[in-house]
Amino acid sequence: MKKSVIVDDNPMARAALRSLIRNIPQFSVARECSSAIEAYQFLQKEQADVLLLDVEMPDMSGLELLQCLEPSTPAILITSKPDYAVEAFGLKVLDYIVKPVSLTRLLQAFARLGDKHVEEVKKNYIFVREENTLVRIDLVDILFVEAMGDYVRIHTTARKHMVHLTMKNLLEKLPPERFCRCHRSYIVSTEKIESIAENMIVINKEVIPLSENYKQELMEKINLV
Repeated sequence: MKKSVIVDDNPMARAALRSLIRNIPQFSVARECSSAIEAYQFLQKEQADVLLLDVEMPDMSGLELLQCLEPSTPAILITSKPDYAVEAFGLKVLDYIVKPVSLTRLLQAFARLGDKHVEEVKKNYIFVREENTLVRIDLVDILFVEAMGDYVRIHTTARKHMVHLTMKNLLEKLPPERFCRCHRSYIVSTEKIESIAENMIVINKEVIPLSENYKQELMEKINLV
């Protein structure tokens, strides 16, 4: 298993990357660092197969950190701005990703390490058990999921599925770049959101509550301009 080190001063960004890496069995998170200096100190003692490195950080930038490390250190720069691409590739980074990061984009970057076994680990469908029958649900058809006691109700474009399952277990099976918890009782498909206003989301004319606890994560996943 390849060891990755996440370096970003934003805790939400670190959490998002950590969540994505959980879906890639060939990789683990060896360390999360909130600054380039902390990462430098860690890398003086430990080895990593790849750095997931933010550019703009206080005291020392990601680019400055790379200049302090061995040129052969594999690094993927992850930033909210495309302005550093030329300088980044001058430092021979593996890849340069502009936030928000999707699972597909991260897999493409990891593949540059030369691991031919890195591949999509999330399929485009799930199977759920309804009574004694396994029913296939295509992810593209899911609108949102609603908690109903010991069950979840999966709302799709065609019908509703009542499944004996926890929200946590279902969320672990869904690709995080496409689905997000917006409330303790709701998971939404970010691709199906029609509008967001204050504390509510509209999907297929249905009004879904948006909790403050989940708002920041949701806003990072939608394609906000």
